[in-house]
Amino acid sequence: MTSRRELKNYAKQAMSGKYGILILSFVAVQALALISSMISSALFPGEETIDIVLSYAFTFILTLLINVVAAGMNYMYLNIARGKVYSLNDLFYFYRHHPDRVIVAGFFMAVLNLLTMLPYTIYSNANLPGEDASVEVLITWLYTGVVLMIVGMIVYQILVIPLEMTYYILADKPELKSTEAMKESLEMMHGNFGRYLMLKISFIPLMFLSVFTFYIALLWIFPYMAMTEVMFYRDLTGELKVQKEEEERVARDYVNPMFDSYSQSEQPQEDQTHPQQFWSVTGDSSVASDENKEVQNNAASENTQDSLYGSVENNRTTQDNPYDSSESKEVQDSLQSQTIPEEEEDNEPKPWDEYFNSLK
Repeated sequence: MTSRRELKNYAKQAMSGKYGILILSFVAVQALALISSMISSALFPGEETIDIVLSYAFTFILTLLINVVAAGMNYMYLNIARGKVYSLNDLFYFYRHHPDRVIVAGFFMAVLNLLTMLPYTIYSNANLPGEDASVEVLITWLYTGVVLMIVGMIVYQILVIPLEMTYYILADKPELKSTEAMKESLEMMHGNFGRYLMLKISFIPLMFLSVFTFYIALLWIFPYMAMTEVMFYRDLTGELKVQKEEEERVARDYVNPMFDSYSQSEQPQEDQTHPQQFWSVTGDSSVASDENKEVQNNAASENTQDSLYGSVENNRTTQDNPYDSSESKEVQDSLQSQTIPEEEEDNEPKPWDEYFNSLK
């Protein structure tokens, strides 16, 4: 469910760069309504009851015909919101595609409007103050008329809100009859009446602020409201949700082009085996073993070179200093003589010497 803020943001995005044609279409519809009112007043200028009745009847018929153009404006707004081709020719779309269905739906809504505004119409025409009426009478008549008009508009909006998706449904499903489209609108708005009502009420502050622009801002406010209502319809159909998901997917792909959604595979990440992973591990181990062998060979060759180098250095030392060896030998002999003393020769005669001499 999309919030009001998001709906308005989507409406602003859709309207960006297209304000000209949106305002022009709105002005065209309002101009047709004004022209029909002027024609009705010109044809039935009298103040008699019959003139008033004929004037309202003529205006009612013209309103139904103009309502077909207004429905075409909704069709154009729907195309803009969806990014499709659009033009002012879309205003006459329903004149080429079953205008009778739009007229029937518009007739039902116009009858609701007539009934809800009937108290105001009767009061404002029956109690019209005369030229000699006092100020208090004029103020009372004006105050009562405004109250009846506001109450009638509120009641009409409450009754017609469940049917306001009818024209969008006919635009998407031209094969439906008007009664079927209105029934589908009722079902679609079930449970969403409060949301739509609050969406409409949220534009009231903008309308009050338009007073400071001499109501010129209404040329932007009313198309803005209509486009927001289009977004509300797209939200009810689920179309806006699909668009949001697509935008999120595009954003993820833009941030990480190699993004692989976990939803594509239900297996855990550690259970998934990537062929490149085995290749990289095997390659690394083989490289490591080769490097170890090379280091060992280098160490062995360095030890061999060191031993050879040491022996060569010793030979060089011996050849360069021949007296060093003899001197070292004398030093060793003196050390042995000091550590192991020689036995002295005993020359004294022994008792057994005479015996051995006699034997000779």
